[in-house]
Amino acid sequence: MMLFNELRLFPAFSLALLALLAVLLPAPAALAAGADQSELRATLFRTADDALAAANEAQASLLAPQSYGQAADLYRRAQSTLDSGGGIDAIQRNLGRAQSLFEDSARAATIAQETFRDVLRARADAASALAERFEPEAWKKAEQALGEAALRLERGREKNAEREGVKARELYNQAELAAIKSNYLNETRTLLEAADRLRAPRHAPLSYQRARELLEEAEQALTENRYDTDRPRNLAQLAEHMAHHAIYVARLERSIRDGDTTLEQVLFDWQSGIAAIADPLDVPVYFDSGYAEAVQRISRAVATLQADLAFLRQGTADRDAQIASLELELGGQSQSLARVNEALARRDRQRARLERVESLFTTDQALVLRQGESLILRLNGLSFASGSATLTAEHEPILTKVQQALASFPEANIIIEGHTDSFGSDAANQALSQDRAEAVLRYLLSKAPISPADVRALGYGESRPVANNETPEGRARNRRIDIIIYPKW
Repeated sequence: MMLFNELRLFPAFSLALLALLAVLLPAPAALAAGADQSELRATLFRTADDALAAANEAQASLLAPQSYGQAADLYRRAQSTLDSGGGIDAIQRNLGRAQSLFEDSARAATIAQETFRDVLRARADAASALAERFEPEAWKKAEQALGEAALRLERGREKNAEREGVKARELYNQAELAAIKSNYLNETRTLLEAADRLRAPRHAPLSYQRARELLEEAEQALTENRYDTDRPRNLAQLAEHMAHHAIYVARLERSIRDGDTTLEQVLFDWQSGIAAIADPLDVPVYFDSGYAEAVQRISRAVATLQADLAFLRQGTADRDAQIASLELELGGQSQSLARVNEALARRDRQRARLERVESLFTTDQALVLRQGESLILRLNGLSFASGSATLTAEHEPILTKVQQALASFPEANIIIEGHTDSFGSDAANQALSQDRAEAVLRYLLSKAPISPADVRALGYGESRPVANNETPEGRARNRRIDIIIYPKW
């Protein structure tokens, strides 16, 4: 009541406000009409919506564009007629035709899926490589070719459709390869352009040239096998680092030339960084004749720490195994002292046997590792030529020591494991690792007194790395033979 009293005081304002409220707040009848129209749409469109969903599931818009497009036009026409309050007969007539065409398009799309199976596989590969993002024009051409092939198949021109399908597959393959190259190589190309502007070919020729060479190797590797991206990715990363280095050297050279710094100051900065690494190792380093002696001292200190860490880990494993054995033997303090002494003596014999095996190998030949009750001989020094599984005379010394080690465990079960780095296809690496493991197995069976029933060879390919595949050193450690000994203590 108060509101209306106020409105009477301002007649012009009251009329405008009431008009605005009439627009913003629909009358109950209007709300009811909206609800009725929604229910009407659900009733009229139900079967057509089901047919549309089935067509979309079959990718009919891509694989049966003619019938799907006609159906979509009729569907939109029915919706427009409903929205404008047109006759029910016209809506039902358009929806009936749309439903029939959607069903036709779904059937045609199912046939096209089989006909263009290879094309769709190539399309999926290109999509996974983000071709639409990295190579939009190439992706668009491939999509147009597939659309044309699908249209010809839909019109019953099978041979023409197959020819267009082959064209579409090639275009998708090209788009995929271009996208992969863009993804992996564009950053390096951009860096090299920046290096060119800084005149890096003149001021940092070694870094610049190496970056160019690595970029070309990566591109060639992708061209040869786009699905084995480990090596190209690694090459591209190295090329990127070299390009950054070329830019750094070019800028540094300019700073020296402009008098902003000196060569001596640059050397002092680098030496300070090396000294900062040596300091927590308690290794004094000097740079009387360069950095080589300092790096050698640091490397020796790190190697000593790694050996100490391996020793401590082995000692912890021995203690854990000893505790577990004693707990089992004691059985809640009900066993005799003789049983406990027997368990301790067995542990001492085990440890002595392990120490004998460890003493056979130098660290560059093999690592001897404990894993529970089993023993691992990681043959670091047993390296094969690239892509080869052939043992040569240079393998004899380490394999002779392996024979001596196995002689300490005459009743053991033995598994020879072959492993590779990540370069190369999964299938090729799997086969190569199996071949190498079997080569070692054949050698040991011909030389060592072991039974074929107690030893077998397994290849694991690149699936069980022990180091980083992104560095040459890490890949070298992953290319290995592991011999697992399961002793019968």
